[in-house]
Amino acid sequence: MKDQTHSANLGTVVSVRGSVVDVRFDKHLPPIYSVLRAGADQQIVIEVLAQRDARHVRGIALTPTQGLARGMAVEDTGGPLKAPVGKGILSRMFDVFGNTIDHGPAPTDIQWRTVHRSPPALTQRSTKSEIFETGIKI
Repeated sequence: MKDQTHSANLGTVVSVRGSVVDVRFDKHLPPIYSVLRAGADQQIVIEVLAQRDARHVRGIALTPTQGLARGMAVEDTGGPLKAPVGKGILSRMFDVFGNTIDHGPAPTDIQWRTVHRSPPALTQRSTKSEIFETGIKI
């Protein structure tokens, strides 16, 4: 999910209160909804929810914060949280990060879109009555 054109923007954990994490960035602040990674193997994922001032952001941890402490390094991934979309995901199960959790093969022919994307305009929405295919069998 890392944007390869984004130069490393590193920050430091200032405080951890449950799943709320405050991070200081000296270069530039990541935009709201940016994904940050921290921890030994970058396993702690944090989504930026607010820019508190010119140097600090507040985020919510999307994974357990066990082991996260003040002074630890945090990396800005340069992009928002994304989810897979397309026919290849029908009848499949995913976690919040788009990883398959149904023990099936990795889906093919999918696109990744931000979870904070604007909804389609009313003129682009279908108003006719039709069967909505979900891939779920009853």
